Amino acid sequence: MAGAANKHKMSGRLAAFVRQHRAALVVMALLLLVRLMALYSLGFTYSIESDDLAYVESGIRFAQTGSITMHTEYPSAQIMPGLTVLIGLFSLVFGEGKLLWVALKLLWIVMGVCTSWYIYRCVSLFVPQWCGVLAMLPLFRADFIWMDNLILTETPFMLALTAMVYYTLCMGRTPGYRYFWPCAAAYMAGLMCKANIALYPLFALVYLLVVKYDRKLLAKQCVVLAGIVLCFVVPWSIRNYVQFHAFVPLTYGAGNPTLLGTYQGVGYPEDESLDYQVNVEQPVREQYAAYYDEETGEILPEYQTYVSLQRDGVKARYRQQVWWDTDYKTLLYSYGVLKPQLMMERVFYWDTVFDQPKETMELAQRIDLCLCIAALAAAFILKRHRKPILFLTAVYLGNLYIYAMTFAYERYNASMMSLRFIMVGIGIALILSLIRRGMRTLPEET
Repeated sequence: MAGAANKHKMSGRLAAFVRQHRAALVVMALLLLVRLMALYSLGFTYSIESDDLAYVESGIRFAQTGSITMHTEYPSAQIMPGLTVLIGLFSLVFGEGKLLWVALKLLWIVMGVCTSWYIYRCVSLFVPQWCGVLAMLPLFRADFIWMDNLILTETPFMLALTAMVYYTLCMGRTPGYRYFWPCAAAYMAGLMCKANIALYPLFALVYLLVVKYDRKLLAKQCVVLAGIVLCFVVPWSIRNYVQFHAFVPLTYGAGNPTLLGTYQGVGYPEDESLDYQVNVEQPVREQYAAYYDEETGEILPEYQTYVSLQRDGVKARYRQQVWWDTDYKTLLYSYGVLKPQLMMERVFYWDTVFDQPKETMELAQRIDLCLCIAALAAAFILKRHRKPILFLTAVYLGNLYIYAMTFAYERYNASMMSLRFIMVGIGIALILSLIRRGMRTLPEET
Protein backbone atom coordinates (compact mmCIF):
# COMPACT_ATOMS: atom_id res chain seq x y z
CA MET A 1 0.00 0.00 0.00
CA ALA A 2 2.78 2.41 0.97
CA GLY A 3 4.65 1.66 -2.25
CA ALA A 4 1.54 2.30 -4.33
CA ALA A 5 0.92 5.57 -2.49
CA ASN A 6 4.49 6.72 -3.09
CA LYS A 7 4.24 5.76 -6.74
CA HIS A 8 1.00 7.70 -7.09
CA LYS A 9 2.58 10.70 -5.33
CA MET A 10 5.59 10.65 -7.65
CA SER A 11 3.29 10.36 -10.66
CA GLY A 12 1.37 13.38 -9.46
CA ARG A 13 4.56 15.40 -9.02
CA LEU A 14 5.72 14.45 -12.49
CA ALA A 15 2.38 15.45 -13.98
CA ALA A 16 2.50 18.79 -12.15
CA PHE A 17 6.09 19.36 -13.35
CA VAL A 18 5.08 18.67 -16.95
CA ARG A 19 2.09 21.02 -16.71
CA GLN A 20 4.23 23.77 -15.20
CA HIS A 21 6.99 23.54 -17.82
CA ARG A 22 5.03 22.20 -20.78
CA ALA A 23 6.14 24.86 -23.26
CA ALA A 24 9.83 24.52 -22.34
CA LEU A 25 9.67 20.73 -22.61
CA VAL A 26 8.08 21.01 -26.05
CA VAL A 27 10.87 23.32 -27.18
CA MET A 28 13.46 20.88 -25.82
CA ALA A 29 11.84 18.03 -27.72
CA LEU A 30 11.98 20.08 -30.93
CA LEU A 31 15.59 21.05 -30.29
CA LEU A 32 16.40 17.37 -29.88
CA LEU A 33 14.55 16.52 -33.09
CA VAL A 34 16.33 19.06 -35.29
CA ARG A 35 19.71 18.01 -33.91
CA LEU A 36 18.97 14.37 -34.67
CA MET A 37 17.91 15.39 -38.18
CA ALA A 38 21.21 17.22 -38.60
CA LEU A 39 23.08 14.19 -37.27
CA TYR A 40 21.43 12.01 -39.92
CA SER A 41 22.10 14.61 -42.63
CA LEU A 42 25.74 15.25 -41.75
CA GLY A 43 26.56 11.63 -40.98
CA PHE A 44 27.33 9.83 -37.74
CA THR A 45 31.10 10.15 -38.20
CA TYR A 46 30.99 13.71 -39.53
CA SER A 47 34.06 15.70 -38.55
CA ILE A 48 35.73 18.98 -39.48
CA GLU A 49 39.02 17.03 -39.19
CA SER A 50 40.44 19.49 -36.74
CA ASP A 51 40.46 19.45 -32.93
CA ASP A 52 37.33 17.29 -32.90
CA LEU A 53 39.19 14.41 -34.53
CA ALA A 54 42.16 14.99 -32.22
CA TYR A 55 39.92 14.80 -29.15
CA VAL A 56 38.46 11.47 -30.24
CA GLU A 57 41.92 10.08 -30.96
CA SER A 58 43.09 11.39 -27.58
CA GLY A 59 40.19 9.64 -25.84
CA ILE A 60 40.86 6.35 -27.59
CA ARG A 61 44.55 6.57 -26.66
CA PHE A 62 43.57 7.27 -23.04
CA ALA A 63 41.42 4.14 -23.02
CA GLN A 64 44.36 2.16 -24.39
CA THR A 65 47.21 3.60 -22.32
CA GLY A 66 45.76 5.76 -19.54
CA SER A 67 47.79 8.73 -20.81
CA ILE A 68 46.46 12.24 -21.51
CA THR A 69 47.66 13.17 -25.01
CA MET A 70 46.78 15.65 -27.75
CA HIS A 71 47.85 15.55 -31.41
CA THR A 72 50.76 13.20 -30.59
CA GLU A 73 51.30 9.92 -28.78
CA TYR A 74 53.24 11.62 -25.99
CA PRO A 75 51.77 12.90 -22.69
CA SER A 76 50.40 16.42 -22.98
CA ALA A 77 49.09 19.27 -20.85
CA GLN A 78 48.08 21.32 -23.88
CA ILE A 79 44.43 20.72 -22.99
CA MET A 80 42.44 20.10 -19.83
CA PRO A 81 41.82 16.37 -19.38
CA GLY A 82 38.00 16.41 -19.22
CA LEU A 83 37.14 15.49 -22.80
CA THR A 84 39.98 12.99 -23.11
CA VAL A 85 38.81 11.09 -20.03
CA LEU A 86 35.12 11.26 -21.00
CA ILE A 87 35.75 10.01 -24.53
CA GLY A 88 38.12 7.38 -23.16
CA LEU A 89 35.41 6.01 -20.87
CA PHE A 90 33.00 5.87 -23.80
CA SER A 91 35.66 4.10 -25.85
CA LEU A 92 35.94 1.39 -23.21
CA VAL A 93 32.22 0.73 -23.61
CA PHE A 94 31.59 1.40 -27.30
CA GLY A 95 34.94 0.54 -28.87
CA GLU A 96 36.87 2.67 -31.34
CA GLY A 97 34.71 2.69 -34.45
CA LYS A 98 31.41 4.04 -35.69
CA LEU A 99 29.50 3.04 -32.56
CA LEU A 100 31.75 5.29 -30.48
CA TRP A 101 31.05 8.24 -32.77
CA VAL A 102 27.30 7.62 -32.60
CA ALA A 103 27.34 7.44 -28.80
CA LEU A 104 29.42 10.62 -28.50
CA LYS A 105 27.26 12.53 -30.99
CA LEU A 106 24.11 11.56 -29.11
CA LEU A 107 25.68 12.63 -25.81
CA TRP A 108 26.73 15.98 -27.30
CA ILE A 109 23.22 16.53 -28.67
CA VAL A 110 21.68 15.79 -25.28
CA MET A 111 24.09 18.22 -23.63
CA GLY A 112 23.15 20.90 -26.13
CA VAL A 113 19.45 20.36 -25.41
CA CYS A 114 20.06 20.42 -21.65
CA THR A 115 21.72 23.83 -22.04
CA SER A 116 18.37 25.18 -23.21
CA TRP A 117 16.76 23.98 -19.97
CA TYR A 118 19.23 25.94 -17.86
CA ILE A 119 18.72 29.03 -20.04
CA TYR A 120 14.99 28.73 -19.45
CA ARG A 121 15.44 28.25 -15.70
CA CYS A 122 17.81 31.22 -15.39
CA VAL A 123 15.37 33.56 -17.08
CA SER A 124 12.37 32.18 -15.18
CA LEU A 125 14.01 33.09 -11.87
CA PHE A 126 13.31 36.76 -12.58
CA VAL A 127 10.62 37.14 -15.24
CA PRO A 128 7.62 35.12 -16.54
CA GLN A 129 8.30 31.66 -17.90
CA TRP A 130 7.29 32.58 -21.44
CA CYS A 131 10.33 34.86 -21.57
CA GLY A 132 12.45 31.85 -20.62
CA VAL A 133 10.89 29.87 -23.45
CA LEU A 134 11.73 32.66 -25.90
CA ALA A 135 15.32 32.66 -24.63
CA MET A 136 15.61 29.00 -25.63
CA LEU A 137 14.68 29.67 -29.25
CA PRO A 138 18.11 30.92 -30.46
CA LEU A 139 19.38 27.38 -30.01
CA PHE A 140 17.38 26.55 -33.14
CA ARG A 141 20.00 28.52 -35.06
CA ALA A 142 21.85 26.37 -37.55
CA ASP A 143 25.27 27.25 -36.10
CA PHE A 144 24.35 25.79 -32.70
CA ILE A 145 22.74 22.72 -34.28
CA TRP A 146 25.98 22.22 -36.22
CA MET A 147 28.12 22.85 -33.13
CA ASP A 148 26.27 20.18 -31.16
CA ASN A 149 27.21 17.69 -33.88
CA LEU A 150 30.93 18.27 -33.33
CA ILE A 151 32.98 16.53 -30.66
CA LEU A 152 34.55 19.73 -29.34
CA THR A 153 34.71 21.38 -25.92
CA GLU A 154 32.16 24.05 -26.85
CA THR A 155 28.97 22.05 -26.22
CA PRO A 156 29.88 20.52 -22.82
CA PHE A 157 31.48 23.78 -21.70
CA MET A 158 28.40 25.78 -22.65
CA LEU A 159 26.25 23.39 -20.60
CA ALA A 160 28.58 23.62 -17.60
CA LEU A 161 28.80 27.41 -17.81
CA THR A 162 25.03 27.85 -18.07
CA ALA A 163 24.47 25.44 -15.19
CA MET A 164 26.97 27.17 -12.90
CA VAL A 165 25.38 30.54 -13.67
CA TYR A 166 21.94 29.14 -12.86
CA TYR A 167 23.05 27.67 -9.55
CA THR A 168 24.91 30.88 -8.68
CA LEU A 169 21.74 32.90 -9.28
CA CYS A 170 19.82 30.39 -7.15
CA MET A 171 22.38 30.74 -4.36
CA GLY A 172 21.80 34.49 -4.44
CA ARG A 173 18.10 33.86 -3.76
CA THR A 174 18.40 30.86 -1.44
CA PRO A 175 21.62 30.78 0.63
CA GLY A 176 22.92 27.40 1.74
CA TYR A 177 24.46 24.26 0.32
CA ARG A 178 21.46 23.12 -1.74
CA TYR A 179 22.66 24.97 -4.82
CA PHE A 180 26.32 25.22 -3.85
CA TRP A 181 27.12 21.57 -4.53
CA PRO A 182 25.70 21.46 -8.09
CA CYS A 183 27.33 24.84 -8.77
CA ALA A 184 30.71 23.47 -7.66
CA ALA A 185 30.17 20.35 -9.78
CA ALA A 186 29.30 22.45 -12.84
CA TYR A 187 32.35 24.64 -12.25
CA MET A 188 34.67 21.64 -12.11
CA ALA A 189 33.06 20.19 -15.23
CA GLY A 190 33.63 23.49 -17.05
CA LEU A 191 37.21 23.71 -15.76
CA MET A 192 37.91 20.22 -17.08
CA CYS A 193 36.94 21.51 -20.54
CA LYS A 194 38.48 24.99 -20.62
CA ALA A 195 41.05 26.52 -18.28
CA ASN A 196 39.85 30.06 -18.97
CA ILE A 197 36.85 29.57 -16.67
CA ALA A 198 39.18 29.25 -13.67
CA LEU A 199 38.39 32.84 -12.61
CA TYR A 200 34.60 32.31 -12.55
CA PRO A 201 34.42 32.03 -8.72
CA LEU A 202 35.61 35.64 -8.49
CA PHE A 203 32.62 36.84 -10.52
CA ALA A 204 30.29 34.66 -8.46
CA LEU A 205 31.85 35.93 -5.24
CA VAL A 206 31.26 39.57 -6.17
CA TYR A 207 27.67 38.84 -7.22
CA LEU A 208 26.86 37.00 -4.01
CA LEU A 209 28.35 39.80 -1.93
CA VAL A 210 26.30 42.37 -3.86
CA VAL A 211 23.05 40.46 -3.20
CA LYS A 212 24.02 40.35 0.50
CA TYR A 213 24.73 36.64 0.76
CA ASP A 214 25.65 35.45 4.26
CA ARG A 215 29.37 36.26 4.49
CA LYS A 216 30.30 33.58 7.00
CA LEU A 217 28.59 30.93 4.93
CA LEU A 218 30.21 32.30 1.78
CA ALA A 219 33.65 32.16 3.39
CA LYS A 220 33.11 28.50 4.33
CA GLN A 221 31.94 27.67 0.82
CA CYS A 222 34.98 29.42 -0.68
CA VAL A 223 37.23 27.21 1.44
CA VAL A 224 35.30 24.10 0.40
CA LEU A 225 35.53 25.05 -3.29
CA ALA A 226 39.25 25.77 -2.95
CA GLY A 227 39.70 22.32 -1.43
CA ILE A 228 37.79 20.72 -4.30
CA VAL A 229 39.90 22.55 -6.89
CA LEU A 230 43.15 21.62 -5.13
CA CYS A 231 42.13 17.94 -5.21
CA PHE A 232 42.56 18.24 -8.97
CA VAL A 233 45.28 20.89 -9.29
CA VAL A 234 47.79 19.25 -6.92
CA PRO A 235 47.97 15.79 -8.56
CA TRP A 236 47.65 17.34 -12.03
CA SER A 237 50.52 19.75 -11.31
CA ILE A 238 52.66 16.91 -9.95
CA ARG A 239 51.94 14.84 -13.05
CA ASN A 240 52.88 17.79 -15.28
CA TYR A 241 56.08 18.49 -13.34
CA VAL A 242 57.14 14.87 -13.68
CA GLN A 243 56.40 14.92 -17.40
CA PHE A 244 57.68 18.38 -18.38
CA HIS A 245 59.88 19.48 -15.44
CA ALA A 246 57.83 22.66 -15.11
CA PHE A 247 55.02 23.94 -12.92
CA VAL A 248 51.85 23.66 -15.03
CA PRO A 249 48.78 23.96 -12.77
CA LEU A 250 46.29 23.86 -15.67
CA THR A 251 47.62 23.90 -19.26
CA TYR A 252 50.61 25.12 -21.23
CA GLY A 253 48.63 25.71 -24.43
CA ALA A 254 48.25 29.50 -24.32
CA GLY A 255 51.42 30.31 -26.27
CA ASN A 256 50.08 29.52 -29.72
CA PRO A 257 46.76 31.43 -29.53
CA THR A 258 48.58 34.34 -27.90
CA LEU A 259 51.02 34.42 -30.83
CA LEU A 260 48.19 34.23 -33.38
CA GLY A 261 46.51 37.10 -31.57
CA THR A 262 49.48 39.38 -32.26
CA TYR A 263 48.56 39.23 -35.95
CA GLN A 264 45.05 40.58 -35.33
CA GLY A 265 43.94 44.19 -35.23
CA VAL A 266 45.79 47.16 -36.68
CA GLY A 267 49.34 48.40 -36.39
CA TYR A 268 50.95 45.12 -35.36
CA PRO A 269 54.63 44.68 -36.31
CA GLU A 270 55.51 42.94 -39.56
CA ASP A 271 57.70 39.83 -39.39
CA GLU A 272 60.24 41.35 -41.78
CA SER A 273 61.08 44.09 -39.28
CA LEU A 274 61.77 41.74 -36.36
CA ASP A 275 64.84 39.76 -35.34
CA TYR A 276 63.43 36.42 -34.22
CA GLN A 277 66.80 34.71 -34.18
CA VAL A 278 68.19 36.96 -31.44
CA ASN A 279 65.00 37.61 -29.49
CA VAL A 280 63.23 34.25 -29.79
CA GLU A 281 65.32 31.33 -31.06
CA GLN A 282 68.43 31.96 -28.95
CA PRO A 283 66.56 32.64 -25.66
CA VAL A 284 64.40 29.56 -26.18
CA ARG A 285 67.43 27.39 -26.91
CA GLU A 286 69.13 28.66 -23.74
CA GLN A 287 66.07 28.47 -21.48
CA TYR A 288 64.97 25.03 -22.63
CA ALA A 289 68.38 23.48 -23.28
CA ALA A 290 67.53 20.50 -21.07
CA TYR A 291 64.80 19.47 -23.52
CA TYR A 292 67.24 19.05 -26.43
CA ASP A 293 69.11 15.93 -27.47
CA GLU A 294 72.82 16.64 -26.89
CA GLU A 295 73.89 14.47 -29.81
CA THR A 296 71.52 15.65 -32.53
CA GLY A 297 70.77 19.12 -31.21
CA GLU A 298 67.08 18.51 -31.84
CA ILE A 299 64.26 18.72 -29.32
CA LEU A 300 63.50 15.35 -27.77
CA PRO A 301 60.30 13.95 -29.32
CA GLU A 302 58.33 13.86 -26.06
CA TYR A 303 58.99 17.58 -25.49
CA GLN A 304 58.50 18.91 -29.02
CA THR A 305 54.95 20.16 -28.46
CA TYR A 306 55.79 21.68 -25.08
CA VAL A 307 58.87 23.56 -26.31
CA SER A 308 57.11 24.62 -29.51
CA LEU A 309 54.28 26.21 -27.52
CA GLN A 310 56.74 27.87 -25.15
CA ARG A 311 58.56 29.28 -28.18
CA ASP A 312 55.25 30.65 -29.42
CA GLY A 313 54.78 32.34 -26.06
CA VAL A 314 58.24 33.92 -26.18
CA LYS A 315 57.63 35.08 -29.75
CA ALA A 316 54.23 36.50 -28.78
CA ARG A 317 55.69 38.50 -25.88
CA TYR A 318 58.45 39.82 -28.12
CA ARG A 319 55.95 40.94 -30.76
CA GLN A 320 53.74 42.56 -28.12
CA GLN A 321 56.70 44.43 -26.63
CA VAL A 322 57.76 45.75 -30.04
CA TRP A 323 54.13 46.66 -30.80
CA TRP A 324 53.87 48.55 -27.52
CA ASP A 325 57.16 50.36 -28.02
CA THR A 326 56.34 51.45 -31.57
CA ASP A 327 52.60 52.18 -31.39
CA TYR A 328 50.97 51.37 -28.08
CA LYS A 329 47.72 53.12 -29.08
CA THR A 330 46.96 50.63 -31.86
CA LEU A 331 47.83 47.76 -29.53
CA LEU A 332 45.35 49.01 -26.91
CA TYR A 333 42.73 49.64 -29.59
CA SER A 334 43.24 46.19 -31.13
CA TYR A 335 43.09 44.27 -27.84
CA GLY A 336 40.51 46.49 -26.16
CA VAL A 337 38.07 47.10 -29.01
CA LEU A 338 38.67 45.34 -32.32
CA LYS A 339 39.32 41.80 -31.10
CA PRO A 340 36.42 41.68 -28.60
CA GLN A 341 34.13 43.18 -31.24
CA LEU A 342 35.23 40.54 -33.74
CA MET A 343 34.36 37.77 -31.30
CA MET A 344 30.98 39.25 -30.39
CA GLU A 345 29.82 39.62 -33.99
CA ARG A 346 31.14 36.51 -35.74
CA VAL A 347 29.67 33.01 -35.58
CA PHE A 348 31.27 29.58 -35.39
CA TYR A 349 29.77 28.01 -38.50
CA TRP A 350 32.17 26.44 -40.98
CA ASP A 351 29.68 24.28 -42.82
CA THR A 352 26.01 24.48 -43.79
CA VAL A 353 23.09 22.83 -42.01
CA PHE A 354 19.57 22.81 -43.50
CA ASP A 355 20.83 25.14 -46.26
CA GLN A 356 21.09 28.04 -43.80
CA PRO A 357 23.81 30.49 -44.94
CA LYS A 358 26.38 31.97 -42.61
CA GLU A 359 25.13 35.48 -43.38
CA THR A 360 21.81 34.67 -41.73
CA MET A 361 23.59 33.49 -38.57
CA GLU A 362 25.69 36.65 -38.49
CA LEU A 363 22.55 38.81 -38.81
CA ALA A 364 20.96 36.90 -35.91
CA GLN A 365 24.18 37.43 -33.93
CA ARG A 366 24.05 41.20 -34.43
CA ILE A 367 20.35 41.35 -33.51
CA ASP A 368 21.09 39.37 -30.37
CA LEU A 369 23.87 41.78 -29.42
CA CYS A 370 21.55 44.77 -29.87
CA LEU A 371 18.93 43.10 -27.66
CA CYS A 372 21.57 42.49 -24.97
CA ILE A 373 22.49 46.16 -24.98
CA ALA A 374 18.80 47.08 -24.83
CA ALA A 375 18.30 44.69 -21.89
CA LEU A 376 21.17 46.30 -20.01
CA ALA A 377 19.79 49.78 -20.66
CA ALA A 378 16.23 48.79 -19.68
CA ALA A 379 17.46 47.23 -16.43
CA PHE A 380 19.05 50.53 -15.42
CA ILE A 381 16.14 52.71 -16.54
CA LEU A 382 13.58 50.59 -14.70
CA LYS A 383 15.95 49.79 -11.80
CA ARG A 384 14.91 46.13 -11.98
CA HIS A 385 17.04 43.00 -12.25
CA ARG A 386 20.17 45.11 -12.52
CA LYS A 387 22.26 42.77 -10.38
CA PRO A 388 21.70 39.58 -12.41
CA ILE A 389 22.02 41.49 -15.69
CA LEU A 390 25.31 43.04 -14.58
CA PHE A 391 26.52 39.65 -13.33
CA LEU A 392 25.80 38.04 -16.70
CA THR A 393 27.46 40.96 -18.50
CA ALA A 394 30.54 40.76 -16.28
CA VAL A 395 30.96 37.00 -16.75
CA TYR A 396 30.51 37.31 -20.51
CA LEU A 397 32.78 40.30 -21.03
CA GLY A 398 35.34 39.04 -18.52
CA ASN A 399 35.77 35.77 -20.38
CA LEU A 400 35.57 37.55 -23.73
CA TYR A 401 38.54 39.73 -22.81
CA ILE A 402 40.46 36.75 -21.44
CA TYR A 403 40.13 35.20 -24.88
CA ALA A 404 40.81 38.51 -26.65
CA MET A 405 44.14 38.78 -24.84
CA THR A 406 45.14 35.70 -26.81
CA PHE A 407 43.34 34.95 -30.09
CA ALA A 408 39.99 36.46 -31.09
CA TYR A 409 38.23 33.39 -32.42
CA GLU A 410 34.51 32.99 -33.03
CA ARG A 411 34.62 29.44 -31.72
CA TYR A 412 35.58 30.70 -28.26
CA ASN A 413 32.62 33.08 -28.20
CA ALA A 414 30.14 30.39 -29.25
CA SER A 415 30.41 28.55 -25.93
CA MET A 416 29.45 31.71 -24.01
CA MET A 417 26.42 32.70 -26.06
CA SER A 418 23.99 31.21 -23.54
CA LEU A 419 24.81 34.16 -21.27
CA ARG A 420 23.58 36.52 -23.98
CA PHE A 421 20.43 34.48 -24.49
CA ILE A 422 19.66 34.70 -20.78
CA MET A 423 20.15 38.47 -20.89
CA VAL A 424 17.80 38.70 -23.87
CA GLY A 425 15.18 36.59 -22.09
CA ILE A 426 15.20 38.85 -19.04
CA GLY A 427 15.50 41.88 -21.28
CA ILE A 428 12.33 41.04 -23.23
CA ALA A 429 10.26 41.45 -20.07
CA LEU A 430 12.10 44.64 -19.14
CA ILE A 431 11.75 46.19 -22.60
CA LEU A 432 8.02 45.41 -22.68
CA SER A 433 7.61 46.99 -19.25
CA LEU A 434 9.48 50.04 -20.48
CA ILE A 435 7.25 50.27 -23.55
CA ARG A 436 4.10 49.95 -21.44
CA ARG A 437 5.33 52.63 -19.08
CA GLY A 438 6.04 54.92 -22.02
CA MET A 439 2.58 54.34 -23.45
CA ARG A 440 0.95 55.17 -20.10
CA THR A 441 2.81 58.49 -19.88
CA LEU A 442 2.22 59.39 -23.53
CA PRO A 443 -1.26 61.01 -23.07
CA GLU A 444 0.06 63.10 -20.18
CA GLU A 445 2.92 64.35 -22.32
CA THR A 446 0.60 65.32 -25.16
